[in-house]
This record gives sequence, C-alpha cells and structure tokens, in this order.
Amino acid sequence: MCIRDSSPLISFMLHRVTFSLLLFGMISVHAETHPLRINELLASNRGSALDDSGASSDWLELHNTGDEVLRLAKFQLSSGGDKPSAWALPNIAIEPGGYQLIWMSGQDRVALSPEALRTSTATLPFESTLVPADAKWKYLVPSRRGGLADDWTAVEFGDSKFALGQAGFGYGDDDDATELPVGTGLVLLRHTFQLPERPLSQSLVLEVDFDDGFVAYLNGTRVAAVNAPDEKLDANSMATEGREAGTADRFDLSAHVDLLRKGKNVLAIAGLNAGRGSSDMSLIAGLGFLPTTLHASFRLAREGGEIKLSAPDGQVVDSVRYGEQVTDQAYGRAQTEAGELGFFLTPTPDEPNAGPQQAKPVESKLKFSPKPGVHEAGVKVSITAEASGAVDIRYTRDGAEPTAESQQVNGPIQLDKTGLFRAAAFVGIERVGAIKSATYLIGRQPTLPVISISMKPEDFYEVHMRSSASGRGSERTSHMEIFNTKGNRKVSTGFGLRLHGGAGRRGDFNTKKSYRAYFRDVYGSPKVKYNIIPTADVKDFDKLVLRANANDRAPGGAYIRDQLMRDLHKDMGGLVSNGTWCMLYVNGKNYGVYNVVERMDEEFMASHTGKGEYDIIKTGNTILSGTRDAWEDLRRFVESTDLSKKENYETLKRRVDIDDFTAYMIVNLWGQNYDWPHNNWYAARKLPDGKWRFMCWDSEWGIRGGPYKPDTSSYAFIDSGGAYGFGTQRKMFIALLGNPEYREFYQAEVRRHLGGALSEENVLRRARQLRDFIADEVTHEYRVRRYNVETWHRKIREVEEFGRVAGENFHRWTNDYFAFRNKPLSNHGLARLQNMAGYRHIVHRNADGKWSELIASPGSDDWAAAALPLSPPAAGRPALFALTAAERRLVYRGTDGHIYEHASASSAGTNGDWTTQNLTKALGLPKAAADPSVVIANGVPHVFYVDELGGIRELWNDSQWRQFPLPAMPRAEGGAVASLDGSTLRVIYRSMFGVPYEQSLRLDSATPENRTWHTEGVHRLPALGQPLGLTVNGRRDAVFHVDRAWPRQLPYTFDWNERRRVPGYFTYEGDRNALVYAKEIGQRFKNQYHVAHTTDQLDGEFTLFRDAKNNRHYLAFRDTEGGIRESELQGEEWAMTRPSELASAPQAKGDPIGWAEAKTGARHYLYQSENGDVHQLSFDGKWTHQTLSPKAE
Repeated sequence: MCIRDSSPLISFMLHRVTFSLLLFGMISVHAETHPLRINELLASNRGSALDDSGASSDWLELHNTGDEVLRLAKFQLSSGGDKPSAWALPNIAIEPGGYQLIWMSGQDRVALSPEALRTSTATLPFESTLVPADAKWKYLVPSRRGGLADDWTAVEFGDSKFALGQAGFGYGDDDDATELPVGTGLVLLRHTFQLPERPLSQSLVLEVDFDDGFVAYLNGTRVAAVNAPDEKLDANSMATEGREAGTADRFDLSAHVDLLRKGKNVLAIAGLNAGRGSSDMSLIAGLGFLPTTLHASFRLAREGGEIKLSAPDGQVVDSVRYGEQVTDQAYGRAQTEAGELGFFLTPTPDEPNAGPQQAKPVESKLKFSPKPGVHEAGVKVSITAEASGAVDIRYTRDGAEPTAESQQVNGPIQLDKTGLFRAAAFVGIERVGAIKSATYLIGRQPTLPVISISMKPEDFYEVHMRSSASGRGSERTSHMEIFNTKGNRKVSTGFGLRLHGGAGRRGDFNTKKSYRAYFRDVYGSPKVKYNIIPTADVKDFDKLVLRANANDRAPGGAYIRDQLMRDLHKDMGGLVSNGTWCMLYVNGKNYGVYNVVERMDEEFMASHTGKGEYDIIKTGNTILSGTRDAWEDLRRFVESTDLSKKENYETLKRRVDIDDFTAYMIVNLWGQNYDWPHNNWYAARKLPDGKWRFMCWDSEWGIRGGPYKPDTSSYAFIDSGGAYGFGTQRKMFIALLGNPEYREFYQAEVRRHLGGALSEENVLRRARQLRDFIADEVTHEYRVRRYNVETWHRKIREVEEFGRVAGENFHRWTNDYFAFRNKPLSNHGLARLQNMAGYRHIVHRNADGKWSELIASPGSDDWAAAALPLSPPAAGRPALFALTAAERRLVYRGTDGHIYEHASASSAGTNGDWTTQNLTKALGLPKAAADPSVVIANGVPHVFYVDELGGIRELWNDSQWRQFPLPAMPRAEGGAVASLDGSTLRVIYRSMFGVPYEQSLRLDSATPENRTWHTEGVHRLPALGQPLGLTVNGRRDAVFHVDRAWPRQLPYTFDWNERRRVPGYFTYEGDRNALVYAKEIGQRFKNQYHVAHTTDQLDGEFTLFRDAKNNRHYLAFRDTEGGIRESELQGEEWAMTRPSELASAPQAKGDPIGWAEAKTGARHYLYQSENGDVHQLSFDGKWTHQTLSPKAE
C-alpha cells in the first residue's frame, strides 16, 4: 500500500523537514591527500551492531582509503559545541581499504569489557581463531618419578614423545574426547599454529574450561594461571584449589600479543588436578582474537553536532557537522570519488556503505485497527502508516520479518482464527523503522494472561532445537505482547529469546520447552513496566523465565510442584523467585500453560533486598553476578574447618544467614527434592560483606515428582544417597550437623515449620490455589493436544496426598535420624606388629578370653606369651604400631568407651613396662563405639575411631596429640579402617544406611586447623560389616560384603544419566551375601563385580592387602567351615585358593589378618584356632603352616 503526502500530518512533517534541511545536511571538510576519513556514523543506534558488552552504543566508522597500512597512534577525535571533547586513538592499525569501528559510548577504553571476557554471557565470538576449542594437541602425562624438561613450553622443543589427542582432555566425565588415566595429577599440552604475518589486532584472548587448575604459556612465556603453584612446575605439581568444569573462563592476553611471531607459534598448557584421588579432571582450551574494541571518551549527540578527525601533527584531516539523527538510519559517504554524504536506511558498520542514499531521513509509524487483543471470528484488521514520505506496508503471518517481497497491504484483512501480523514500512527494497507485531486472539477468551511471541521461524527453530547453546550468543531477536485476562494488550516490546533449562532442553520441535526473555535497549524497552507477576511486588522486569516444567508437564505431570515448593519456601521466610501462570503463543501457535517466574540475578536481588552489588552463583558454580571468590572462600572454610568449635560456628554465622539456610534445607528435604543439592540451586550475598542466602529452583522432582518411592527417607538420601557428590551446600549442612548447638537448632526449626508453613493445612491451601488458578487452561490444553485430563487430576491428587503425609513422615525421619546411636562393636581378632628393630608382636585373646601378647625377638622364631596389663581392659582388638625402632604401642577402646594408648619398649619382654594415657579424655572427645584404627604417615601416628553418634574422629601426634572431626555425614555404623595411599590418608567405613564410604585427606595440604576431607561412596548395594579399600593402577577401588537387604531405608541414588550415557555401565546382578569388588571407571558410580566362590561363605570379616613387590592384591576370609580362603585380583575377577587345606592347617575360629613382605613378596596369614592358639599360613612358592603359640608347660 503506497502512502501519499496528502494528509495534514504528513504535510506538516514535510514542512518541518524542508525547514530543517540545513540541520540534516552534513558538512565535511577533509584533506584531499590524506587517506583516513570519517566514513559513516550512527548517532541513534537501536537495532544495528552491538558493542562488546552487548549494548547498542552509537558508533562512528573510519575508513583507510589508501593502499598502505595506517597506524592510528596520536590521531584524535574531537567534538565541538558547548562542551568540546577530545579522544586520542590508540596505536592500532587499519589495513589498506579497511574499516575501524569506534563506539561512541563515552567509556574511554580500549580494553575488552568484562562481559566480553565472560563466556557465560559473552556477546563476542572470536573474530579470528588461532587455536580452536576442538583442536588436536600433543600431550603427555609425565611420570611422577621423572622431571619436566625445562624447555617443554618452548617453540622449538622436540615433542616426539608426546601423544596426539583431541581436546578436551580428562577423566571422570562423559565428555572428554581424550581420556587420561584415572588419577592423573598433571598433563602437559602443546599446540603449534602458524601465522603468515604478525597480527594487527590487540585483543588476544585465551578461553579455558578446566578442573581443577592450569598454567598457560605462549611461545615459552607464562601468560595465565589459575589454582596453580607460584613456583616452577614439576612432575608432582598439583592444583592449589578445586574447581568444577562446565563453564569456560576467558583471559585477556592483550599485554602478551607481542609474543606472537610470524611463522611457528606454540600454545602450551599444563593441566593440574587437585589430587590423584580426585574423581575427575578436565581441560579444554582455545585461543583467538576478539574484535578490536575502541570506546571513545564522549558520545554523539542525537540532536546534532560536529566531529573532527585530526592527524598527529594537529591538522584536521576530516570534519563533519551533522544535524538531528533518526533511529537506525546512518549518515555516511557514497561509494563515489567525491564521497557525497547522505542518509542510509540500512547501516553498514565495518563494511562499504551500500544501498541507495537518501537526501533526508524517512520516518514512519504503523497503526493496527482494531487494537490487538481478543476478538470475534471474522474481524477485519486494517494496517495503516503515518509517514514523512511515500512508503509501502508489507506484512507476514508466520513470524517472519517482512521484506520487500512480502505481502503488501491493500486493504482490511479478515481473521477467522487466532494469528499475528508482523508489518513494516518500506521505501523500495529498504525497510523504514522497526517491525511492528500484533496478535489477534480469535474466539475463546483465555482465563490466564497471554504472552505472544513473534520472531523469525528459523530463529525460533534454532533457539528451540539447539539444546547445547547458551549465553548471549544463543539469544535471538523477538517481540513480546502481553494481554491481561480481559484480552487487552498491556505490553508490546522487543526482547531476546533463549532456551532455558537442563534436561528439559532435549526433545524435538514438538516438545514443550522452557525459555528466557531478556529485555534490552537494543530490542526495545530495557524493562517491562508491567506487573505480570503480582506476587513479586515488582514494578518492572528486565528478564522473565517461561517455565514449561519439563518434569512436571503434560501429559503426565501436575504442573504445580516447582511453584508450590517456592510458595512454601516463601511462607517459611525464604527469598524466592515469584511466579504466576500464562498462556504462551509463539508465531500464532498455542503452546499451552506456562509458569512465568523471576530470573534470580542482580536485578532480582536489588528488587527484593535493596540496590547494591551482589555475588550470585548457581548450579555448577556458574557466576551470574560478581565473582566466585567469596563462594570459594566459603567452600574452603566449611570443608576444612571444625565447626563443632563455637568460635568457628560463630564465624560461619557471620558469613551465612543460618536461619535462611536452615529453612532452605528443610523445605527441600521435606519436599523430597532429590534432583538437588547437586543441581538446581542459587546462592547470593550483597557486597561487600553480606550473608549468603539460598534460593529454591526447579523443584519438579519434589513432592512425589521424581523417580523415587514416597517412603524414601530424606535423610537416607542426603546422608548416604547419590546427590551427585558433595557440593558446598551439602558440605555446609554436613559440617553444621557436627555442631551440637546447630543440631538442636535444626530439629527445633523442623518442628516449627511443620507446625506452620509446612503443615498439612497450609500445604493443601497452597496446592489448591495453584490447581484452581490453572485448571481451565490445563483442561483446554489437554483437550487441544488430545490428552486424557484425568491424568492431570490424578497427579494433583498425588500432590495433595503428599501434603497430607509429608509432615508426619519428615517428623519421623528427623527423629529417627537424630536418635541414631552407633551400637558398640568389637572385633576380637588379632593385631600384629614388626618394628624396625625386628621385634614381632601379636596381640590376641587367649582361650580364657583375656588379652595376651606373643613376642619374638629379632632373628628368632621362638615366641613368648604374656598377659597384657590393659587397664581398663580392651573392649575389642587393639591397633599396634611403633614410632621408634624397638617399641610397641597399643591403641584400643577400653570397656569404658575411651580410647587409650599403651606404650612399652620391645626389649622389656613379657614383663613390659607400660605407660598409659586416655586420649579421648585428654582431648575432651566423645567415647568410642568401635575399635580404633591407626596408620603412620611421616612418623606421625593417626588414630581414627567412630563415636556413639556415628561421627568419625582423627587423632594425631605431631609432638602433641591433636584432633579433628571428619565430616558429620555420612554417619558411620560400626568401625572405620584407615590406610595410607602415598601422601593421602584414607578412611573407609559403612554408613548408617548401609553404603560403603571412603574419606580422603591430602596430608601435604592439611594443617592442624584446616583439614579438607573428600568423600566418595560406593552406591547401589547395601554393605554388611567392614568394607576395605585398595588402589589399583592409580584407581581407588573397594571390596565389601553385600547384604541381602538395606538395614534401614533405601538411600535414593539417581543413576539415569549413567545408565544411558556411560559406556560399560551395568547393573549388578550377582549374588547377595557375598563379596563385591567395586572398580573405579572414572565415573560417579563404580562398576560392581561379584567375587567368585564367596556366596554364603563368609563367617566374619575379610582381610585385604597388596603385595607391593609383585603389584598384586589379595583378600582372605574364614569360610563357614573354618577354612581360610584366599583370592587374587586378576583384572576384574578374583581367583580363589584354599591355603589352610593346602597347608593341612587346623580350622580357624577367628578372622584372619594378612600381609606381604616388602622384600620378597612372601604372603602370610595369622588366625586363631578353636583352642585359642595363633597359627600362621605362609606362601613362598608353596603354602606352609606353623603354630606360633608356645605349648603350655
């Protein structure tokens, strides 16, 4: 439709334009001989290019018209007017015929913005890539016994011994292209790349995703490092701190760009792991240039002004005076020798000025009649324009942007069903002004507000289907209209659309998915000034999340679980993302009921807790605002500090809002939200020293929404379940439960909330409010999609039933968990010691039930027996060790529950000369409920025992006895066994819920006050008795006795990802009441194998040890007939023999203990027979037997 200038408004506009020709005209003066000139400017940027921070800053373009490279050092841009400004250009180069864009933002910087250096929100991809993220690298895992070549980072280093592999490198995850050996501590990477010339750009950036640390070198020079030692690396270097991979960090290497040279270059990276016992490691890196980014110190005035370009000698080489500018219409030079100046309807930054040149700007305003909204079928829609010149109006109906080829408006358009228009004015083939969108809801009026999105169909397809896309780069331009329940349009604005969520991103184009809406200046309004979420009490929003409730949606969900959890958390006083409900349309298609919620970022925090700066972090330790520093400090504090001490607890209370954190933990545990805390969480604090607060998110698995049984105890889950490891929240909860004051506070808070926000009455009230609010539209959605709506009603009833019983269940589980007491457990087996002087000691119970000692002098096979003067008597087997060459020390649990140490010189013989001390009493520690275990590390004894509450304590003597509690979860039942694996202490035990767990401590980074224990479980099978650990080729494996049933509640573990995605993952199908070998495969779960010939054969505990000389592993046990059986590990199988039969030895009554001699590899087992005698089985080519107990005189 062609709009003529006959209307009074258009005549007035033309009169104003004629009157202002001189203002719109641009005057340019430039030295004809100078090749540098101002080529184009845009003083009102809305939909043109974005700067490096994602803002639609105005810009100016310089053009080198000559045939030589131009350096801009000491050139200057200046503005005239009332407030003259000047800005010196940096020493960058423009190639012959090239262009340089300068952002007229007033920011006065040439460095990259923080946004450009954050990949999570990065707006700028690499302009040129030197090392792609999927490049092939030469790599080497160096021997721990060897050294690192001094010049391994140098360009000319010979890396022929390095292997070739594709990034990323690592183990323990399912996304490593090149798998490294489990337990790798250090990997060296080298990538060679060629440069035909030295680069002109300065914006060199390194991009690295890593777990746990790295050091990067460019042509031999160290340029970046995180969590790395300051000193020179060696083969045993480790990361100084932990970090989880998943989000790449960018590092500005502009200061090192001069290291690059023409020809061969090398990027070398050392990847560092936090420990060889770590469950995973990851490294992937890229190197490239971002666009050279220049921000002038002043802005362009939209109303007009003057801009000058001066050479280093001060001569003005170009000067432009310009008049009032129009949004998104540039002013620049024609591609002619004269370079005439005029308006371009299509700006072309960094490119030649193309398209017809206009003598004056063109303005146009579209109007839809009747207004968009709810209308009867048959409504006729007219689209007209008020314009400053002749324009055509063209439109689309499928969301596509109209072009000069689109349908032209030639009169009213009749609508018989819901649909939308996207229309724009055109002059020739160029669009004038913004595209306008209008949605018409025909017929049925929805009972919920309506959000209608219009965008290019191909863009929506890309957003919907690119499940791995994230960050600003995945955002696509869209338009949003919001209609209230009366059908009136309240909002019409541009925005950016992204896909949202985790697992819910998967699925085809027909899958209902979640999205995020970002409102920015570049799209339209920077905020939606409409209270679409009434409960938020917020006047405007800069972001919205449109949640499809992936795990709680049609056709098998209740829709309301996540919103219900957040509502209840708010009732408890928590800070929550408020939400409401709407109908979502995309390009005229009804996508059903959506949950519209707040995005929890700095704007959210400012709206609800006050303006300021914030640290905000979420799942995966992803930073939304601020830095990760304070969060990492909190993690280090809670995982390495004894919070049972009042002063440490008070310190934590200054960092964390304990009331808030406790309510957050309670609502998630009450709601059985088992896709948490490893996932779906937010935490925030106000700078500089605000307390951390915690927010619920994506709780669709809660309230019977997940693949678990409703009687699965929350404490079985959080204590011994999967929960995907030990994130900061879980570590903090565990650490707090080690504090007696907090334990009482937590239980009181449980009772308070169960009587209030989490009461049956309140839960049902909240659930029914949500049910009633969406019932009509859910019914409509089910009808349209041909689902059975009874399914939704059944799911709602499940939610209501949960609300009726959850309080009672959680109250019972809480009481049971905190009422748990570890029943005293004693092992009446043997203990042995051979000290450096050659004395051999064996401690055992004699036939009368009294503790006795056998002693053999160095070089003698004559054993002497003596009673042990233990006072009080030992309740179970003592642990034997020596600190000097000719002594023996016993640590044992007395019959009074205390831990005692007895020491005597070996030369004292059977008479002894014992010194005694009560270790637990001296240190003020609780009594023991099981026998202690001792290991010597660097001459220091470390004693471990389990107390009545199931807590594990470490005692050590490094000139004085000290103590430190291990994490309060998982709580132990029975005893614990300690071992030394290199420089790592390991303590293995069975949790109160029957799961084998091992805690590990790196001694080289531990201090008396800060000891960071790492926890790993062997899930999926219940254990019986004492599990034991072993290290096989750098892997940490375990053996345990599998029980027939779980001792209490089944600890829920989520292994869906592993079952689908981990090669070789399988479910254990072997026998119960047998030994199981759990083998590390670099994943969250170990593979589990049945140990042959052990089903229903064990009578007591087994022993496990390594023959270091031959690098073999053995286990042995007493069978039900009293025989000693031995199994040798061969791959994943265990080969069994019967030593007692082969040596014609008497039957055993007690459990055997075994060891291998370091020099010869000869194996030995000690055990007691029915009459109490001590026997030894030995293998040194064949099995032999001897009785060690002296014959009675």
